[in-house]
Amino acid sequence: MSTPIISKLSSPTPTTMTQPAGPEQFTIVLLGVTGAGKSTFASIASGKKVIVGHGVDPCTQDPLAVEFPLGDRNVILIDTPGFDDDLRSDVEILRDIADWLGKEGYITKDRPLDGLILLHPATHTVISRNERKRSRLLEKILGENAYSRVVIATTMWENIGPDCFTRSHSRRVGATGPWTNFCKKGATIIKHDNSTTSAHDIIQLIISNASNQKPGSKTQTLLDAAFATPLSEEIRAQLEEEVDLAWKLLQDHRKHRPPKEWKKSKDLLERSRYQHWEREMRDDWRREKKELEKTLKGHQKKLMGMETTIVRAINAFAKLFR
Repeated sequence: MSTPIISKLSSPTPTTMTQPAGPEQFTIVLLGVTGAGKSTFASIASGKKVIVGHGVDPCTQDPLAVEFPLGDRNVILIDTPGFDDDLRSDVEILRDIADWLGKEGYITKDRPLDGLILLHPATHTVISRNERKRSRLLEKILGENAYSRVVIATTMWENIGPDCFTRSHSRRVGATGPWTNFCKKGATIIKHDNSTTSAHDIIQLIISNASNQKPGSKTQTLLDAAFATPLSEEIRAQLEEEVDLAWKLLQDHRKHRPPKEWKKSKDLLERSRYQHWEREMRDDWRREKKELEKTLKGHQKKLMGMETTIVRAINAFAKLFR
């Protein structure tokens, strides 16, 4: 297409020239455990190919932006790494997501996050300890003002009976359920049937809520809210358990090595056992020992930097919403 020629006599001055406004843009983050259907949701909603994992290992190691038009708007879905990761805690994943959004320019001072879709497999009928902790973590990090722009989309519900799903749903929104506070303050729970229409309806709901949300400051700083609860203590206790377990595994592993004295023992059986271990098992033993030591060191490092990690995650997400 050729560029239209504007007459010099009729051209407005630079101070009065205006550029046509582009489509309104909405940025939405997808969260959930590995295998919840985040990448599938992004693919179905956008009509674009997004790598989808079908095993326990997450395919999305770093956030991925998927951009597409929806009506007269432009939507950006942020596909993210799954929770319950063996290598990163949930708070570390949230911190990394927030850091990435700022670094890549998807979130700025004048361009906040518009909403969040938490995808939950309906097949996960049991409420785990990790799910409860994660829900409390999200509550404190997001703040109550953002709950109306949170949609909890249940996936894979066609794989379980309706009665089972109803009971599971009731427990999660009951008095002590992990979703109760979200729903009381405006979050919406929707069954996602894996169709394009369903995905678009969920997105349109967030767009509508984000458009109606009035900018305003939070009534309580997120840091004060987080550290006024047992949240940090719970995370610390969990990390301490991981350190203790790693230490016990390392100690048990060391017991599998025969005493060094057996190498030169006068007892033929002891010397024979040591020689067998040295010949057949030593290399594997050393490799496993190195891996256990690395795991222990990693857990200890997480424990030492726990408060810094929480502060970074909360500070980052505090800036994402209006």
